Amino acid sequence: MGGGTPKTLLPLQDREPLMRYILEGLRAAGITDVLVVTGHRPQEVQAYVDEHGAGLEVTYVRNARFGSWGNFHSVRVALDQSPGADVLVINSDVIVTPEVYARVAATNGDLVLAVEKRLVLDDEDMKVRLQGDQVLGIGKGLKRAFGHGEYAGVSLLRPGAARLYSDISSRLEWTGRIDPYYEDVYAEMIGDVEARAALINEGEYAEVDTPDDVPAAVAVIDRHHSALAPQGSAEALA
Repeated sequence: MGGGTPKTLLPLQDREPLMRYILEGLRAAGITDVLVVTGHRPQEVQAYVDEHGAGLEVTYVRNARFGSWGNFHSVRVALDQSPGADVLVINSDVIVTPEVYARVAATNGDLVLAVEKRLVLDDEDMKVRLQGDQVLGIGKGLKRAFGHGEYAGVSLLRPGAARLYSDISSRLEWTGRIDPYYEDVYAEMIGDVEARAALINEGEYAEVDTPDDVPAAVAVIDRHHSALAPQGSAEALA
């Protein structure tokens, strides 16, 4: 996205930053126990969440290896801080409606992935292979012919899946594989855990990787204005 500001703190056109909508969505979904894993410019992220996280019980932990280890380690850090808990993992560069958080949390399974079913997928999409609501595979390298949808950046690990994730992460770290995505760890877990998809509808999700993605994120915000508008903002008062 350019510049040094963490992507999650960049305003979306004349809208609030991504992080604001994540916080509002969690609050609207009734999820108040929040752990923020920081890396780049952690003081700015923490200050923003402190300012806008009213009603949330927020804890911070830093992935000190954010610059050299893949984001699989950020999830590992979160799991290490949450023993025995159900952990909802949310990418910091996605917009989803509050209903998506609630739907993922209500879905049975050891590992639950929010998935937008789509017929057209490209090489950069985090593709998911499904059989009904069972997840058979996930990865950018998954052949497009086998992909039934895109992972929407929200997932849930229940305690058994969390323990397996930590075990696989330990092996990766000890063998020097330090650049995987956390979804690569999920791919190794599938087959050993009950992995299920919580299906989401078109228009409930957008990911912001580049400036070209911002209009789609704004469209999600506008379509679900009442659920996502930050409290006290001009959007909420409009």
